[in-house]
Amino acid sequence: MTLPSTHIDAASFGFSPEADGQTNRQALQKALDQTGTISISKPGTYDLSGTVYIGSYTSLICGNGVKLRKIKEAGKPFTHIILNKGALTKQWDTGITVDGLYVEINRVDQAMDEVYGLRGQIAFFYVRDLKILGFRCLDLAAAQFAIHVCTFEDLIVQDAIIHGNKDGVHLGRGKRFIIRDCVFNTFDDAVALNAHDYATSNPDLG
Repeated sequence: MTLPSTHIDAASFGFSPEADGQTNRQALQKALDQTGTISISKPGTYDLSGTVYIGSYTSLICGNGVKLRKIKEAGKPFTHIILNKGALTKQWDTGITVDGLYVEINRVDQAMDEVYGLRGQIAFFYVRDLKILGFRCLDLAAAQFAIHVCTFEDLIVQDAIIHGNKDGVHLGRGKRFIIRDCVFNTFDDAVALNAHDYATSNPDLG
């Protein structure tokens, strides 16, 4: 199998701090669909009005001063900022990295929609070799976890800072993981390891 070798900036697809949330969602999705390494290099706050999906062998790298802000366009909330593609079909994704992602929840707090029990602002379900590095979220609300991963193998969460009113990192069933060098200030669990959980808090149990 030949792995992709692309390295592109999402700006080349129209992802911009000046664009509206729907335009940015479509632009970032087009960039992520290229696979390889996708960067967001221009500092600024980027509005997003819907979920973007990341697949195998894809890295999303956010530069200094980059922030992704959830917004409701036409009054419609949504759950995930980032969701792996395989979560929708229970097909394994492999080799995903999210590095330097800073998210602003902006009171857009929808417990779940696309996958029952999956609550993460960034969420992964059926995933192998996942790295989440340098994640920031300082306004976590009461309905959603910041990072939610379920049915996984080989996970690294490193250098996260999470403040707010729900779980910082919430793990469902899986094996082989490291969570290190993180700072939490959360009303609920900082880290929750719940292979046996409420059905509303994990899509897969056991």
